[in-house]
Amino acid sequence: MKQGSLAGRTTGLRPAQRRRLERLCHRRHPEAGLAEQLCLERLADASDDLELPLTLVVDSRGLCRLLWVGPLQQSGGLLEKLPGSQRRQGSDLRLITCCSRGMALTPGPQEGVVGLDLDPRLWLRYSNRPDRGGQWPALLLQTAPGANPPWQPVEEGPLDQLCALPPPTAAAAPAGAAAAESGERGERVLLLALTPGDRAAAQRQIAELEGLVRSAGAIPVGVVEQRRSQVAPQTIWGEGKVAEAALEARRLRATLVVTDRELTPVQGRNLERLLDLPVSDRSELILDIFAQRAGSAAGRLQVELAQLRYRLPRLLGRGRSLSRQGGGIGTRGPGETQLEKDRRAIARRIERLQRDVRQLGEHRARLRQGRRGLRHLALVGYTNAGKSSLLNALSRSQGRQAVLAANQLFATLDPTTRRIELPDPAGGAGEPVLLTDTVGFIRDLPPPLVEAFRSTLEETLAADGLLLVVDLSDPSWPEQLRTVHTILNTLGSGAPRRLVANQIDRCDAAELERARALEADALFVSATGDLGLQHLRQSLRTWPPPAASAGEK
Repeated sequence: MKQGSLAGRTTGLRPAQRRRLERLCHRRHPEAGLAEQLCLERLADASDDLELPLTLVVDSRGLCRLLWVGPLQQSGGLLEKLPGSQRRQGSDLRLITCCSRGMALTPGPQEGVVGLDLDPRLWLRYSNRPDRGGQWPALLLQTAPGANPPWQPVEEGPLDQLCALPPPTAAAAPAGAAAAESGERGERVLLLALTPGDRAAAQRQIAELEGLVRSAGAIPVGVVEQRRSQVAPQTIWGEGKVAEAALEARRLRATLVVTDRELTPVQGRNLERLLDLPVSDRSELILDIFAQRAGSAAGRLQVELAQLRYRLPRLLGRGRSLSRQGGGIGTRGPGETQLEKDRRAIARRIERLQRDVRQLGEHRARLRQGRRGLRHLALVGYTNAGKSSLLNALSRSQGRQAVLAANQLFATLDPTTRRIELPDPAGGAGEPVLLTDTVGFIRDLPPPLVEAFRSTLEETLAADGLLLVVDLSDPSWPEQLRTVHTILNTLGSGAPRRLVANQIDRCDAAELERARALEADALFVSATGDLGLQHLRQSLRTWPPPAASAGEK
């Protein structure tokens, strides 16, 4: 009865060579030992004849499920050929590789990636030629949780000694079991970063990317970073670093790779092919967070528009379903591909969403017309700087009326306007002022997101004054402040700006002096600690000056 299948580089095999390999597929290995030595010696003869490595995939019963011809480069073909629904979990599989001339017994990075995808209990590797003493050099490897490299040697010696070892069912559980027992829920993400030479700046960038991943509901499990002056146009990262990332992803059982740079469609495809894993860039990650946070109809509308604008140039047919050409009676030419139909459907949807966004902008303009008699200030700043907490503290909003304030990136998307009373030092009636909490900014904000949220950002552009909120407890607040100024200048904002230094109860005195040296008229508060809020209200009563506000407009 046929037990295993033959796959890999089988094109061009002579009939005698194919029959020889198929006979090796049908041999059964002993249950009391790791492998049958005679079968492996014949496999070595076939490998020497073909000048190619050969790999056997053997199950717990000693049956050969697959004989792979050629090097282990991509795991997709192997996994498709293995029978059973549990092929990806590895079960009690064992790998036996006969290395061709020039190959090392220790697996290379790409071979290690394929081996980890198969997740066998043990991996036996041996040479296809005996040494001068007539012994076949062999090496037995096993995955070790947390080890680097993940494939660790268990025993090295002659092939006959290793073949007599007990079957792999007696071995320890592979690294996949440790990951499954950890109890972590959510997608496991490996971060791929291209960092600058400044180590402190690199750590801040990686920390921000980890925060984005956690805000999206995933679990960052590891980081692979590279510092290089010139980027590779095909993948940005070097070939060796991409191979290292693929191996690290398997070692950490990552299911997704997120890059800190925006990828072109070609770069994304190349990375997915080399890593053999789904890849998302930083812009797509931010769009996913916005899609999760969008609570209102206007927010969902703008997020969908941004996502479609981002994905339209990246829409590619995978498989035959998007490459078939449609035609029929009455049509001319070969017809059009499914990919072209999908692009046209997305273009129509984008056009419809653009009309809705324009209507949304006109609606918000009418709302601003109704508030024309009141002074309007806007809270602007980096994401998670404390803008929502400051709005709640100044407006004394509690319960359902309070704006969501959470310690996460992009907790709120929709602009929220509250009417607050600024006290009169002379004891007179308070002055009503409109205060708006806007969406947070971030470094390298995706252009599709800025364009889609332009109607929302108009709330910032129409304000009489901008309060730039920074979190002094974050060491990178000066860089964040520069990012906010850059984005406001890009949007064409000319309103007066004033720095509001938040979280003064959680920072050092040096940070207070640093902020005072940067902005002499900075206001120092703690939204959660109720510090400096009264002074902030009094300062806003005379800021911005009416002449400056009118002149800017």
